[in-house]
Amino acid sequence: MAVSNAFLTICQCILLAWSIKVTHSKLNDQIVKLIDCSRKNLTLMPIFLQNSTIDIYLQGNFLRVVPVWSFQKTRKIKRVDLSENLLTAIEMGAFEGLVELTDLNLGSNRLTSKSLPENIFQGLVSLQKLDTSTNYFYDNYPYFQSEISKVRSLVKLQIDLDRRHQIDKSLCNLLKLQDLGIFAPFGQIFSDNLFQNLKCLKIEILSLYVVSSLAPDTFISFPSLKTLRIMISHREAAYDAISSIFNSFKVFKGKNMTEISITQNPHRNGFVFGHNHFAVLQDICLQKLNLVDDSILGIHFKPLEVYGYKENCLEELDLSNNLMFNSKNNYLYAFCMFKHLKIARIPLTVVRQTHIKRSTGNDVYESFCLPKTLEELDLHSNVKEHTMKGIAHTTIINGSNLKTLKLANITFRDCDGTIFGIENLEYLDISGFICKVLSEHLLSQFPKLITLIARDASLGLGLNTLTDASEFLKMNLDLQHIDLMQNHINSLPDGLFHHSFRQKLSIILDRNYLQSLPNFPSRPNTIKSVSLKYNRLSCLSENDMAMLNIIKPSSVFLGGNPIECSCNTLSFLKWMNHSGFISDISDIECISQNGTLVTLSHFLHTLKSYEISCQTKLWITVASCITSFTIVALIFGTVYYRYRFAFEYFFLRVKIKLRHYQPLSDDFNYDAFISYSHKDIPWVKTLHDKLDSKGFSLCLYHKDFQGGMPIAECIVEAINSSRKVVFVITDDFLESSWGTYEIEMTKMHAFREGRESMVVVILKDDIKKDKLPKALREIWYKVVCIVWPSDSEAPYNSEEMFYENLSKALSDGRMRISDDNPSM
Repeated sequence: MAVSNAFLTICQCILLAWSIKVTHSKLNDQIVKLIDCSRKNLTLMPIFLQNSTIDIYLQGNFLRVVPVWSFQKTRKIKRVDLSENLLTAIEMGAFEGLVELTDLNLGSNRLTSKSLPENIFQGLVSLQKLDTSTNYFYDNYPYFQSEISKVRSLVKLQIDLDRRHQIDKSLCNLLKLQDLGIFAPFGQIFSDNLFQNLKCLKIEILSLYVVSSLAPDTFISFPSLKTLRIMISHREAAYDAISSIFNSFKVFKGKNMTEISITQNPHRNGFVFGHNHFAVLQDICLQKLNLVDDSILGIHFKPLEVYGYKENCLEELDLSNNLMFNSKNNYLYAFCMFKHLKIARIPLTVVRQTHIKRSTGNDVYESFCLPKTLEELDLHSNVKEHTMKGIAHTTIINGSNLKTLKLANITFRDCDGTIFGIENLEYLDISGFICKVLSEHLLSQFPKLITLIARDASLGLGLNTLTDASEFLKMNLDLQHIDLMQNHINSLPDGLFHHSFRQKLSIILDRNYLQSLPNFPSRPNTIKSVSLKYNRLSCLSENDMAMLNIIKPSSVFLGGNPIECSCNTLSFLKWMNHSGFISDISDIECISQNGTLVTLSHFLHTLKSYEISCQTKLWITVASCITSFTIVALIFGTVYYRYRFAFEYFFLRVKIKLRHYQPLSDDFNYDAFISYSHKDIPWVKTLHDKLDSKGFSLCLYHKDFQGGMPIAECIVEAINSSRKVVFVITDDFLESSWGTYEIEMTKMHAFREGRESMVVVILKDDIKKDKLPKALREIWYKVVCIVWPSDSEAPYNSEEMFYENLSKALSDGRMRISDDNPSM
């Protein structure tokens, strides 16, 4: 399996080399110079095709052998990196023909002296840099050194030190060697005894790795030394490692040094930078002092002041990544004494209460001095230090040459102030400030500012409290880079970027709470790039897309947002696919309509088919809605038609109540409402007169309906006002639509009011029951039916009997009311 993987990777590297050849033929002067096969799990050396490649990286694989003719077809190669493999052998002729090779890295392998054939490096006539460190050449250390000594073109060499042997005289053949790096075995104490044979060389740069301690005479054999870099061993460092190192510097007294660097002193050996150290340094004309990550607990003020006051050459001081928690003196003032210092990098806690109070109250007025030559001041810390101070007005003396100021994680209480005296500042980092209270003039004194870094500075609140946000960047028209990452920004105030900046802006707004694009000026050539990673954007609105179409930024970054890939955001997805503004499409994951995460670039490849499916879904949705509406309408229509009289009765009742504003009572205006066909008026008038003579009060629509009222309302009102409803059923009545309507209304009223016996039917024209309206047949068992005598000779079938029966029917309601109300 491993062999097949290696074979595939080799094929990939072969193809890569071939592609470079093709690229060279197409691009002419724009040659692709690098083949990078690093960390590809290779176990066999790839085959490189002939091309103009200059660099080949093979580090971090599992190569064990460098075969003969490995680079036969790549004669123009200049750099080969074979570090961090498992090399145990290099075959003779492996580097044959590499006459232009200048840099060879064999570090961190398993090579021994037996791994190197004699004259293995012969022919590498241009080789200037060779790294053989972290191998196992101590098995025959003299032979190893003799082979190295044959490469007389070497300028830089990295080798391991053998505990049992000195560095051999054979290295004196390397007359061009200037840069030497030595890796010591654990516990090795460096001394001049190891380096005596190097007096013949003019070593200018010396790097010592895994140092535990140095003897005072360690550097006597390096009279030409200019740069010294020491990396202390964390595991094996002696408790007095720093003291021994500074004691070894005494040999440099009166010399000019370019750089002294000491790094990685362990925490258990933490020390205070004091008199003994400065006493050594003040005798050296040193340009750069680098004490990074050395567990410095503090600096004594007086020795630093003396060192600065005396003539010195220091141009760069780097004390980054130190603790400084044991510092009690305010020694920032001491930097005023330095006459050549250009770069100062010191931890945050170096600065202690340097302000001079000039007023009472909450404002803090600060003033401190810098070297006139200082160009970069870095006070940043990797952790926040909380302070109760706020910025009101800070004046920096001698700050006219300062170009870079890094104040990250100095957590002032507020940003309600202005800094004076550094009018040529180009780079400002105020990350970690608490700018919930923000002055519009905080940056007004930096007219040449190019880069503003303000991460995690609470500007989401501060910027939105400004009375006029356009004033905040009004004086910074040279701005090119603005970083407002992680400021809890929901929105940016209008006018913040609405200025005539001289260059296009690159704006970073990552890790905020934005749900839409900020209000950028809608002008072309104003924004170079916008990064909106890890906000809350599901899509961009039509206005946002229109704004970007006008601005035309070269890059927009949206990775880490909950981008929605659905039919609802189709227009946004189409815009992303065609606009070319989104630079990280391949890194964006979006949420599909079914809730799964998909890679946006893959989704956009199928966008056309997805658009068609969305349109299909739209039509299906529209058709479903229309169908559902039609079905509901049919059902409602059917129900309404079946119960239309019930609905109409209900609405008429409500209308009548609203019009009269009084509830119905048990007192009736009429004994009966007579419902009839207008064609039966003569007969009905006779009926009315007969009953009227008997004392009955009857309601007829011809005489009692009010003019101007709708007939339907009059009918319902008449039914409500009458104790009985009498239907005169004739052939003409059955043909009348109003007759059926009156029967339905009466039926509704009878059952609603519990008056099922209120209906009286008079049958004429020998009408049979099955011809009666359906509504009347449904309540026939409750109806009082009286037949008009059609045969005068029949017994008990006379008009007198008819009127007698009708009178009894009409009197039935009167008798019940009288029984229920005895007082009447």
